[in-house]
Formats: sequence, structure tokens, C-alpha cells
Amino acid sequence: MELNKELLEEFRDSESKILAVTKYLEKSDTLDIIEQLEKNYSDILEWIWENRIELIKEKNLNREKLHFIWNIQSKQIKDIIKYCSVVHSLDNIKHLKKFEDIAWKQWNWIEVFLQINVDKTKPGWISIEKIPEFLELIWEMENVSLIWFSSIWRSDCNIEEKEGEFDLLINLRNKYLQNGFVSAGTSRDYKLALEKNVDIVRVGSKLYN
Repeated sequence: MELNKELLEEFRDSESKILAVTKYLEKSDTLDIIEQLEKNYSDILEWIWENRIELIKEKNLNREKLHFIWNIQSKQIKDIIKYCSVVHSLDNIKHLKKFEDIAWKQWNWIEVFLQINVDKTKPGWISIEKIPEFLELIWEMENVSLIWFSSIWRSDCNIEEKEGEFDLLINLRNKYLQNGFVSAGTSRDYKLALEKNVDIVRVGSKLYN
């Protein structure tokens, strides 16, 4: 599978890192992509994003570089911790406490992004007002650590709304944890994310030729 070198050079010329979306690829293609990225683009690679537990088990990738982004189910948390080191979609205090409990029992650890609701037309995720409550809990935990903020906006938003999303996440990061990271953007809007200096940008379809 051939990589989009032009896109990767755009990342190299920016301050952002790429999170390669391999969730739709078979194991052989995933391993091929990883080998190419690690060999030629390790300087801009945050690593890869998967979201289906059964495929994660089958691919059996390096846990320390595997990120999980999707709706979290309580019954999956044990496997998420076992196979992934980073979760981008934490939005539930019950799940947060379960991550800490299971990670402690496994003698393991997990890093998390809080998934912030940047689209008030949608229910769910973490409202800005609830951020301090999550932070207070995480600061007291030994096996869960905070990387910072993540979001997923609806696919039909316009450029102004997308700019507002990126700016809001960056401002929240600067307010609460200046050394943290913002995870946002997709193949559709990665150019704008690079312009905004989003720390970690998720790219899938446009990464592969």
C-alpha cells in the first residue's frame, strides 16, 4: 500500500503530528503502513488509531503506540487497557473510575483525552462546565493520566464552525494544562488543523493512495 507522500510532507512542514487511522485496514495492510511510517516518517508519527476490539486483538500491535477512539462500552474497558495505551474518547465518570480500577488490578496504566462537547446541538460528551470535575478525579488517580482534550464534530459543519472547534480546544488546553495536547481533525479538514497547530490530527482515507 502506497502512502500519500505529499500529505506527509505537509505534516513535516507543520507543528502537528499524524495519528494514522488504520481501523478499516486488514492486518497485513496495517503492518505494511506501520512499517513504512516508522521507517520514513517517525518524526511526525503519533502512531495509529483503532476502534474495534476484535480486530485490535487480531492485529496484536504494539500497545504503547496504539490509540483507541470510539464510543466506550464498559465491558470493553478491560481489553482496551490490555491492548491500547491511549484513549481519545473518555466522556463518562463511571468509565473513568472503571479505567482506574481495572488498570490497577492489571498492574497497568492508561492515558486519556477528555472528549469535549464542542457542538451544543448534540447531547453527550463532556460539557465545558464539567471539566473541573473530571480533572479533580484524574489528579487523584495513580493508573490513569490525562493527555488532554479531544473532540469529534458533526461531518456537515462549515469552516467557521470547524475553526471555532479547534480554537476552543486549544484555549481550554492553554487554560487547564499548557503542556497537554489537543487531538482533533480528520482527513476532511486536516489542512485547517495544521494551520491551527492542532497537536494530533487523525488521518485515514487521504493517507493511503
